[in-house]
Amino acid sequence: MEGAARSVRHLEERGVRAAGAAEPADVVTRLVGLARAEAPLRRAMSAIAERLVASSAWERLGFARPRDYAVERAGISSRRLQELAHMDRGFRALPEIEAAYLSGRITWTKARLLVGVAEPGDERRWLALADRLTARELAREVRRVDARALERGGLETEEDGDEVGARETVFLTVTPPVRAKWHRARFLASQVSGSVVPPWAVAEALAAEALSALPLDAVAVRGLEAATESDRARTRVEERRAEAGSASGCATQGLATVDLANGGYVVPAAGPASGCAPHAPPARAPFLAALTEGLEAADAFELDSRLRRALVLEQRLHAEMGPLLLAVAQEGLHRAHGCTSVGLFAREWLGMSPRKAEALLRLERACQIAPVLREAYREGRLSWAKSHLLLPLFVLESSAPWHAHWVGWAERVTFRRLDEAVGLVLALGTLAPPDDSEEKAEDERCVESAQVSDPQARAPDTVWAERSHLFFNAPRDVARLFRATLATVQRRIERKSGRTSSESEALEATLEHAFESWKLPMARLRAEHRVFDRDGWRCTFPGCTSYRNLHGHHIEYRSMGGSDELSNLITLCAWHHQRGVHGATVRVTGRAPGRLRFELGLRPGLPPLARYRSGDRLLA
Repeated sequence: MEGAARSVRHLEERGVRAAGAAEPADVVTRLVGLARAEAPLRRAMSAIAERLVASSAWERLGFARPRDYAVERAGISSRRLQELAHMDRGFRALPEIEAAYLSGRITWTKARLLVGVAEPGDERRWLALADRLTARELAREVRRVDARALERGGLETEEDGDEVGARETVFLTVTPPVRAKWHRARFLASQVSGSVVPPWAVAEALAAEALSALPLDAVAVRGLEAATESDRARTRVEERRAEAGSASGCATQGLATVDLANGGYVVPAAGPASGCAPHAPPARAPFLAALTEGLEAADAFELDSRLRRALVLEQRLHAEMGPLLLAVAQEGLHRAHGCTSVGLFAREWLGMSPRKAEALLRLERACQIAPVLREAYREGRLSWAKSHLLLPLFVLESSAPWHAHWVGWAERVTFRRLDEAVGLVLALGTLAPPDDSEEKAEDERCVESAQVSDPQARAPDTVWAERSHLFFNAPRDVARLFRATLATVQRRIERKSGRTSSESEALEATLEHAFESWKLPMARLRAEHRVFDRDGWRCTFPGCTSYRNLHGHHIEYRSMGGSDELSNLITLCAWHHQRGVHGATVRVTGRAPGRLRFELGLRPGLPPLARYRSGDRLLA
């Protein structure tokens, strides 16, 4: 971490720290400058990611799949890791596009689009087109050439007046018992499917189970169709406004940006529709050059170290961008630059997807409430992924006394363990983090608590108020189907009971129906799988997300006198059993379930990459 600390100090010396004290008139200038400064850093990250992906380095480090490595070690999604690797391959094949990105002529958004369609012989033609068009307009041109070259996750696209791949947020107000049942449903859905499922997939599965017993209500269908038509009309209006704004965006071509990674070199910004000539690529700062030197000879451990150092630098930049982006949103500064929304401004001027901008705004608002979160994120002690897991907790008024405890505990556990703990405490309404001093396995207790279907059973006389919030992001068609299903169940309850029903009650009935259906496959499991049942039907190795291809592993080998007692057995996936333990990449010792020790990334003569104990808790 010393190298990362020196790199952070270098950024501060070059002026990054001054961004937080910007005057309102300078907010956009400084924000765009920080976005431009991220270009050489992101280029270095893409080179490291490509070597990681090409060599499957995560396997040498003790991870079965890239998703587990990306989330647990790097704190990013597997999708982003793969995207960075893809961009490195594209940049190496298209040097003019690489130079245009590094010089600030085009943003990351446009670079992603061009890499998908450009060829070595037509780079200049595509770059000239990118100079004249906004990112959204460029995406349309790209689609005409190759429909698969859309910006992944950033740009929404229209087809027949609707947005393909668009997402919506489902927001429900429910009682604490219903939230606890939702938490249990996520756990059971993962067991049934054999892999970790996101919240929107649980909603889709619940809708499917409910619709298998009753058809959609006609009123709900009409409401669904009306919402679809309304969204289409709103999309067309916003598109016309955006096009009108981009036509007037030339007025901001004089905006100056500061390349902080190049010692404060000032360059004119290439706005969404500017025709600026390309600038010479800035020289890389020494600490960035050190990240990419000798990559071909770097082993898995060195690649992991470099990627994590680069991510610490990126988090420092994001921590500086957060207050500025929030100022843009609060003061409406995006409108002065021809953008109807902050998301559109982020995409056109910062090269950042609207979803990433929204996530950065949520993080910044939480950091203002909890300064301890900002400090941990800036210093790299908490990753992007872990920080966002804590946001639902930190926005609660009653959580303030626990902020420092949660941040400290999050630093010592895996992403998998933190995800389960946050979901459980939100469901049960207890904000205190688990007691890290207990020797009993935390993961076992989490499974037991998650299987409590209804906390109200412990207090039958309690009248629960609908005060818990349940929300998740889902594909638009799934979100609408889920809402229509809840409306159908709600009307069924009202017709049967003769009283007004709520969404919370409808969701509870839907969950209970799904629990009954999902019990059937679980009931047919063989009795000898006692160890699987104890371990929650998943691999117990820290950070592993596998719920399938499970093996019962003897901690002390039977060939060495080990017994078949449950205390000598743990559940491992096929990879961690056959290629991890027996391939001498990882090691498991101790007694199950609460006194286990896990070691990842074994290497001769050197300490392992990481050590954990039961409950996915990191050992110093």
